[in-house]
Amino acid sequence: MTDLNENHKKYLLIAFRYVDKLLSEFQCILDVMIPHSPFQQYVNDVDPDLRMIIEKHCALIHQAMRRILKEQGIQAGNPDRSVINFIRTSLIFADMSIEELKPRHMRGYGHLSAEAAEELNKIAAELQGLVAQIKTKLPE
Repeated sequence: MTDLNENHKKYLLIAFRYVDKLLSEFQCILDVMIPHSPFQQYVNDVDPDLRMIIEKHCALIHQAMRRILKEQGIQAGNPDRSVINFIRTSLIFADMSIEELKPRHMRGYGHLSAEAAEELNKIAAELQGLVAQIKTKLPE
């Protein structure tokens, strides 16, 4: 291969990371065999044979990218992000969204009866309690 300058190598690494992200996203979708979310967006219409073909070819793409990086002398770097921190941050944002379900925030969408306000408080309390349970299980 020809010599690539540092800018070419940086862009190659960025492009490979993007390709990896896309592959990872649809591989995660393939792994969702039983929908856990009430808002599932995808129908699992991939039969087992096609799944094996997709997984095989994704592995080949990853293998080729590793080889090319090695041939070009490009270091991909080590992972530097904590899954626990990602979960913790996501829970903070989930908690904030749930907080906005409380009556003092929802009044901006129209009048709330006392019963509706009480129901919203119960909904928020239940969901925030469940989020808090996850938070307590995470290590510091």
